[in-house]
Amino acid sequence: MIKHGRRGNPGESPGIDHIAATLIAPEVGSVAINYIDYSATQIDVGDIADLDGFLDTPLPSWVAVRWINVSNTHPYVINQFRRHFEFHTLTAEDVLHLNQRPRVEAFDDHLFVVLRMLRVLHHESEDESVNDWSLDAEQVSIFLYDKVLITFQEKVGDVWQPIRDRLQTESLRIRKNEPGYLLYAMLDAVVDHCFPVLERYGDQLEDLEVVTLETPSPEVLRRIHCVKRELALLRRIIWPMRELVDHLYRDESGRISESTRPYLRDVYEHTIQIVEIIESYREMASGLTDLYMSAVSNRMNEIMKVLTIMSTVFIPLTFIAGVYGMNFHFMPELSARWGYPAVWGVFVILTIGMVLFFRRKGWVGKS
Repeated sequence: MIKHGRRGNPGESPGIDHIAATLIAPEVGSVAINYIDYSATQIDVGDIADLDGFLDTPLPSWVAVRWINVSNTHPYVINQFRRHFEFHTLTAEDVLHLNQRPRVEAFDDHLFVVLRMLRVLHHESEDESVNDWSLDAEQVSIFLYDKVLITFQEKVGDVWQPIRDRLQTESLRIRKNEPGYLLYAMLDAVVDHCFPVLERYGDQLEDLEVVTLETPSPEVLRRIHCVKRELALLRRIIWPMRELVDHLYRDESGRISESTRPYLRDVYEHTIQIVEIIESYREMASGLTDLYMSAVSNRMNEIMKVLTIMSTVFIPLTFIAGVYGMNFHFMPELSARWGYPAVWGVFVILTIGMVLFFRRKGWVGKS
């Protein structure tokens, strides 16, 4: 199940200026803030305990790129960054309210990027019919300055650990490029992580197809509709991601270098592939609904076929039993000693004859 972020109260004042004076610092350890300073030949990694002191300290001269990552967003921390980097109060509100559509906004001194990071959350379940995983769509807000890149995440944990590992290697391209290349690497990781997520949905749809054919039930139909709903939400997340990457590719602010644009083009192609996969899976899910209805209809037809054949076999038997059940005195067979076994013989012969007739027609014994 995809979780939605919280929304602001309808009609409240825009931005966070009206609440800045009342903001209280979060508990120690509730917000994780760390940084990575690097250049082509040097790197420094650490956690930030005193945010104000860290922000007020000038950037070391050797640092080419500084990446500050904030996990578990908090209004007080967001406001501290807003005061230091002087980004708009409405932008701070977008970081705080976790229901934003993926997009890019260009300002005089920075780019503001909002995206959704998909992750699979695993759960323990003893019921094999219930999925042991769910899909989490986390909002990530990114600020791209000339030498600084800031990321705000809803919670601890992301898909960027391979990027951190790559930054430890001095000779790699990521250490030699500007913050725009780091932004590309983040987008590439987020987009590429969608493929294993979609593979899970593909496997789930294949399993549902088998179950639908063999044992269609209301629970199967519920699972099909659940997958359809989540695929529709995925489409709403990925579709604007394609526009986001294309916007960055065509950005004219100068924060995306010409050497980085081809890589963004590659990410754009991946987003198109993902959208196409989602569309094909949505068609499969819709086809599973039709398959379910057909399977249920076929089962009902088989049941009606059995009941109809049974009724057809018993109609002549019922007729004969009805005739000899009449209370007339002058019925020759009633006084004959062979009358009762003769009637049973007729019953048996009629039943066997009709069953053989039905088998010859292919109505019984053939699927």
